[in-house]
Amino acid sequence: MRSLRLNIVKKLKWLWLFILTGFAGLYSCEEIMDVSFIGDSEQRLVVEGSITTDTLSHRVKLSFTGDYFAKEEKVPVTGAEVTITDGDTIYPLREQLNGEYYTDINAFGLAGRTYTLDIRLQDGREYTASDHLGTCGKIDSIAQSVNYNTRLYGYGYDVLFYGLEPGTTGDYYLYLLYLDGQLYTDTITEVNFVSDEFVNGNYIVEFPVYRIREADLLENAANVTLEMCSISKEYYDFLSAMKIETVWRGSPWDGPPANIPGNVSNGASGFFRASAVARIKKYFLPFERFN
Repeated sequence: MRSLRLNIVKKLKWLWLFILTGFAGLYSCEEIMDVSFIGDSEQRLVVEGSITTDTLSHRVKLSFTGDYFAKEEKVPVTGAEVTITDGDTIYPLREQLNGEYYTDINAFGLAGRTYTLDIRLQDGREYTASDHLGTCGKIDSIAQSVNYNTRLYGYGYDVLFYGLEPGTTGDYYLYLLYLDGQLYTDTITEVNFVSDEFVNGNYIVEFPVYRIREADLLENAANVTLEMCSISKEYYDFLSAMKIETVWRGSPWDGPPANIPGNVSNGASGFFRASAVARIKKYFLPFERFN
C-alpha cells in the first residue's frame, strides 16, 4: 500500500514538473515582432464607364490605384485624351471634373454594335476596352408586394417584375433601382444581375428584382423606377468576380483572393460597358405590416 502511495506521489511530482516546464517554455518563447509591410507603389489605371442607348452625356471615370496599406484617396487621372467609337461614329469626351470625362448630350449607342473606348494618358500610355451592345427585353410592368418581414432584411417591399424574356439564348441583364430619381442600388452589395439560362423565352411573373426597406418608404408615396440593362457575358463575369471577392467572401471554404478580370488593355483595371436600356415607373405606397 505504501509503495502504491509513493508511486502516485512520484507521478504527481512529474506531472507538476511537466506543467511548470510547459508554462516556462511558453513565456520564454514570447517575442514582440515589429512587422512593416512594403506596399505596391505602382499606379495602375482604373476605368469606370459606359455607353447606353439613352441619348445623353455618357461618363467615363479614370483614376489610379493606390497603396493597399496606405488607404489613400483615389488619385484622378487628369489631362487624358478619351474617345468612344463604334467604327463609324467617334464621340470625343471632355474632362468636366478631375478624372471624369463626358460625351456631348447627343451621344447614344445602337444595339448590335461593338463600342471601343480609347484612352491616351499624358505620359503617352494607351489603353483600349471594347464591349458589345446587345438588345434588351421589355418590361411589361412592376408591382409592389405587401410589407412583410424577412430574417435577413427585416420589413420591406419587393419590387416584382413582369415581362417576356426574348427567345435568344445567352442574354444577361443588370437591374438598377431609383427612388424619386435617386439611385437606390448604389453599391456592389445591392446590384442585381441575372442570366436567362433557366428562363430563356419564358414570360416572367412576380420576379422579386429588388427589395425596398420599410424605413425608406414610411410616410409618402415614392416614385419607383426600375431600369433593366442588357450586358455582355464579360460584364456579367466581371460583376460575379467582384461579388466573389467582396460580399460573397467570408466562409472557411473561400478560395485564395484573385484579381478581378476586366476588359481594359495594358494591365489596367475596371470595365467599359455598353448596354441597351429599358425602364418603367410606378408609385409605391407605404403599407401596414403584414406579419
